[in-house]
Amino acid sequence: MKLSTGISLLGLGLGVAGFAVSNQGCSSDDTPSGGGAKVGQPPERPSGAAPSDTPARNFALYSLSLGEADRSGATNPNAWKKYGYNLDGVVSTKSSTDVCKLAPGASSATQEDGDNGIDNSFGKNILPILQNFASTPSKTINESLQDGSFTIMLDIKGLTDDPKQTNTGLGGRLLVGANFKGPDGKNAKPGFTASDDWPYRADPIVPITDAYITNGTFVNGSGGAQVKLALVIQGVSLDLTINRAIITFDHTAPAEITNGTIAGVVSTKELEDGITKVAGRISPSLCQGGTLESILNTIRQASDINADGTNKAGVACDAISIGLGFTGKQIGAPNKVAEPDPPSPDPCTNPPADAGTDSGGGGTDSGSGDAATD
Repeated sequence: MKLSTGISLLGLGLGVAGFAVSNQGCSSDDTPSGGGAKVGQPPERPSGAAPSDTPARNFALYSLSLGEADRSGATNPNAWKKYGYNLDGVVSTKSSTDVCKLAPGASSATQEDGDNGIDNSFGKNILPILQNFASTPSKTINESLQDGSFTIMLDIKGLTDDPKQTNTGLGGRLLVGANFKGPDGKNAKPGFTASDDWPYRADPIVPITDAYITNGTFVNGSGGAQVKLALVIQGVSLDLTINRAIITFDHTAPAEITNGTIAGVVSTKELEDGITKVAGRISPSLCQGGTLESILNTIRQASDINADGTNKAGVACDAISIGLGFTGKQIGAPNKVAEPDPPSPDPCTNPPADAGTDSGGGGTDSGSGDAATD
């Protein structure tokens, strides 16, 4: 796998891991809005009743937007400002002082929010790292999604065909899809139809409870739950906790979900440890040295929020906010559990005998090595 693809997939794993709605207090930087609703947050819970018994609908992600382009796919350096939600209830600017303390060396611009207080330091500060290796990382991810290399499934119960549906009491689960298989058991390209039987991983399976839909917009749950996850990247388990996260989407056509948003916070330390753990499997050049340390330092300096979803003045920022966009298509019900992938050898602890002698001409240049091992 190329370095660009590996890091892009890592970005995906962090973004779609899990979710739960949060509500936070205000600060002096808050921008008030009418009716008591906080700015930059999802639609409020309606008063509608629970839907009658309806079969679950399973949606597989068809596209994911990391933030280098808007939802139409047009490249825009400020697109990140529109992905996510106001997780901490604070609308921060570069001059805000009642926010958490940035990491040493971090610019005050790190704490600047997107539109309507959207918290998305990942899109603003981490995404440029990905673009050093792939100028359009979302395109790389979407090619993998649509080729069937992996997916995220939202298996939701309570949806109807009404494009203006308004109900409470919805639920379901989030699943991580493995390689899609054809009738012969070999890797294949999915059709993204109800006939697709996409295998999913036994872990993690994240429950969705107390969800609602208002005027066709789905919002998962309520409260400040934490979801512990084990993501598998390059055969390596990356353990993360997603705090105070939100997922929404529009269900205005029976077999599609559009205008999806996944937002939450990721512990900076866990992200550092996770990247260090898988770095060598992505590229041996990342086992140690300046490149890896530079990436880790950039991650530290991207911290803009607290891991519990708050933004406490004077307290060190120890998490990174993230906001992603997505679309999905309905597939068949999840019936097959995939076999776990065996972990790949770690070149950092057990370097291959022919390291540095590939067809790229030898040496450790990451560009030639990536091309030779794709």
